[in-house]
Amino acid sequence: MKFGNNKNRQHRKNIIGDTECQETEMRKGKWHKRKCWTIILGSACLWPLTTFFIVFFNQHRDVTFTNLALGLLAINIVFCLCYYIGLRAIWNLYPKISLNNKETLKNVTLPYHWKDLLGDRFKFDRIDNKQIIINNDGIAVRVFFLLIFLVPFLALLYWGVITPSEITSESYVNALLFLEPLFFIIVIGLKAFLQPWRRIVFDRDSKTITIPGRFMFQKKETLPYEQVVITLFSNHHAKTFNGKGEEEIVIANPQRTLGRIPLGIAGGINAARQFARFIQLYMEEEEVQSIPEFEEYSHIIES
Repeated sequence: MKFGNNKNRQHRKNIIGDTECQETEMRKGKWHKRKCWTIILGSACLWPLTTFFIVFFNQHRDVTFTNLALGLLAINIVFCLCYYIGLRAIWNLYPKISLNNKETLKNVTLPYHWKDLLGDRFKFDRIDNKQIIINNDGIAVRVFFLLIFLVPFLALLYWGVITPSEITSESYVNALLFLEPLFFIIVIGLKAFLQPWRRIVFDRDSKTITIPGRFMFQKKETLPYEQVVITLFSNHHAKTFNGKGEEEIVIANPQRTLGRIPLGIAGGINAARQFARFIQLYMEEEEVQSIPEFEEYSHIIES
C-alpha cells in the first residue's frame, strides 16, 4: 500500500513537472514573439525618425547635386539597414521545419488539397513522378507594379515638374523630401519587374530543390532537399486581422535568411508541416503512387 502511494505521488510530481515545462516553453514562446515584434516595429519607426534628423540638421544647406546626393544616400542606407533588421526579425519570428526531420513529421497526415492565399484550391504548375514545379510569379503582376510605380514619375517628368531648375529653386529640405519618394518608387518598380523569377523546382530524380534568389543580387540555388527548411510569412489576403492560421508557406535555405521564397500556399503552421511531410514522401518513396493523396494533387494543376 505504501509503495502504491509513493508511486502515485511520483506520478503526480511527473505530471506537475511536465505541466510546468509546457508553461515555461509557452512563456518563452510569447517572450520570443514580443521581442521579434518589438524589433520589427522599432526598425519600421527608425527610418522616418532618422530621416527627420537628417533633414532637420541639414535644413540650411545649399541645394547642390552633391548635397542632395549625400542626403539621399544617408536616408537610403538607413532604410536598407532597417529593412535588413526587419527581415531578420521576421525570419526569427516563425518556426523552421527541416525536411531532414523525419521523426517529428512521420505521423503528419496530408490534406486532400492545398489552399492558395485566397482560400481556393492551390494548383501546381507541374506535378508528376519526376518533378514538382511551382511558379509563384507572373508577367502581368510585374508589369502592373512597374507601371503603378513609374507612371507618376513619368507624368512629373512630362509636365516639367522634375527639372534641375525646379528642384534647385526649392529649399534643401523641400528638394530632398521631393526627390526621396521619387527615388523610392523608381527603385520599388524596378525591383518588382527585375527580381528573379519565383520558380521552385522539386526534382525527385536528383533529390534536390531549386530555390531562386529573392533579390537581384542573389543567384538561384540547387540544394539537397534535406538542407532546406519550410517556414511561414504573413498573408496579406488573410481574412482575419492577425492572419493567424492563414500564414503563407515559405521555402528557404537556412544559411541564406534573406532568400526565403513564398510558395503561394496558405494555412499556417499545420499546412507547413503537412507540406514538409509531403515533400519528404515525394523524395523518399520508391513509387509516388504509394502516396495516397498524390493522385488527387496531380489532377489540380495550372492549365
